[in-house]
Amino acid sequence: MALKVNQIRNIVKRLCESSDLSNREIAARENVAPNSVNVIAKQLPNIAYSWSELKELTDTEFLAAFRGNDQDKKSDDNYPNWLDWHTDIQSDKDVTVKLLWEEWHEENPEGISYSHAARLYLKWVKKQRISMRKINLPGENSYLDFAGRKIRIYEKDGHTWRDAEIFVATLGASSYSFCMAVWTQSIPDWIECNVKALEYFGGAPRFLIPDNLKSAVTKNTPQTIIINPTFAEFADHYGTVVLPARVRKPNDKGPVEVSVQLIQRWILAALRDIKFYSLDEANAGIKRLLEIFNNKEMKAYKASRLQRFELLDKPALKMLPQTRYAYGLWRLNVRVGENYHVLYEGHYYSVPHVLRHSFVDVRAGSKTLELMHNGKQVAIHIISTVSGGYTTEKHHMPASHQQYADGGVDKLIEWARKVGESTEKVFGQHLTESRHLPNGIRTAKAIQKLGIQHSSERLEEVCEYALKINSITHSSILSIFRSKVDKRNMDDIGTEKHGHHINIRGGDYYKLGRN
Repeated sequence: MALKVNQIRNIVKRLCESSDLSNREIAARENVAPNSVNVIAKQLPNIAYSWSELKELTDTEFLAAFRGNDQDKKSDDNYPNWLDWHTDIQSDKDVTVKLLWEEWHEENPEGISYSHAARLYLKWVKKQRISMRKINLPGENSYLDFAGRKIRIYEKDGHTWRDAEIFVATLGASSYSFCMAVWTQSIPDWIECNVKALEYFGGAPRFLIPDNLKSAVTKNTPQTIIINPTFAEFADHYGTVVLPARVRKPNDKGPVEVSVQLIQRWILAALRDIKFYSLDEANAGIKRLLEIFNNKEMKAYKASRLQRFELLDKPALKMLPQTRYAYGLWRLNVRVGENYHVLYEGHYYSVPHVLRHSFVDVRAGSKTLELMHNGKQVAIHIISTVSGGYTTEKHHMPASHQQYADGGVDKLIEWARKVGESTEKVFGQHLTESRHLPNGIRTAKAIQKLGIQHSSERLEEVCEYALKINSITHSSILSIFRSKVDKRNMDDIGTEKHGHHINIRGGDYYKLGRN
């Protein structure tokens, strides 16, 4: 080798200790040809010494280590297949380098020693790409993220468009990937993507490792991790655990970062000139290229993602439940009002009256609303779209309110109908349009009592006048009964206002032209 010993030593030191430097950068710093660094780098994995051992050798011993390596590498039987070892270690967490060496040594008794093999294997692992350095056990991790690049979905006119997001999920051991287009990164779209990813994989991994988007993680600090409650419920349904990547730690989700980059190149870039007019069209195009992507051979493994998936991840994934996860939007710590009702999207829903002033969790599905207290369901209602309306279960009421509700509404309206049209309208507004039914029943009963005291005819007259002045409260109707204001003639009211007085001149005075 034309290089001096001290140059070789410096190059070996940089190769072993400065993993962030490329071979070309090392060559520039040592003022040697890049190919000289490449030759030494290729020899290093098969040298039987670590750098801490090499630097203690004399110059003669140092050069002999390289020459001996040149002789040894002529026989491939002296060395195991590191890729096979790496695959076995990935496929079974109980397989060790010691076990693999013992099995190999039985067939190759003249081969290298265990300590030598262990050092060479570790060097081989370090020289592989980043995503291989982190051991991902089969069925262990699924990495989740949205791609930076989006896909355009055009309107029918072919000129205006809207960008769609690209979701990517990658299994750690095999790098087998799934991707699809959705409109947003919101919780409903996020959940839909994850459901379809697990169905595409045909099973669930032990851990889901998302990036820190709001649909997945509410809070992620070294002290506290709070998972979005809907995503946490999704994970529980499939028997998996959410383990978000640490903030500003891209290595925690290395496999999906690589997959996102490759999918952007091999799928999204390939679709750049195609106009899609719906998400379904876009996803059909993505699915076609995704199959090709997963069947491409990976140079590092000499196998495709699909082949490694069949070998590693597929047998280790958990079975999916018989039912698909039903999306539910959670709202936590919602306060119960004095009237034992909870407000959700403009409508009021009852809970047991003992929980008034407490806090409950609300889960809204597609058709039903569940109310939870201390982790237990305390009420379930059909979702109503009536703004300002009330949905009340009878057994949620206290005993006193139940007495009002037991058939009271129908009976009161029937009684009012017999009295007259105006009375029926007043009762209807209290009993069917009131936001608080018990109060409406109480008011209607009080007005009924006035009608019984005075007469049905008189009550109808009072209710007619109350509707005219748009004041139908019990106090207003009681005031009309007492003052008889509806009976007073407007001419009489005008006379009472002016009266007769010596200082009031009247119209005749001005006809005479007096001052």
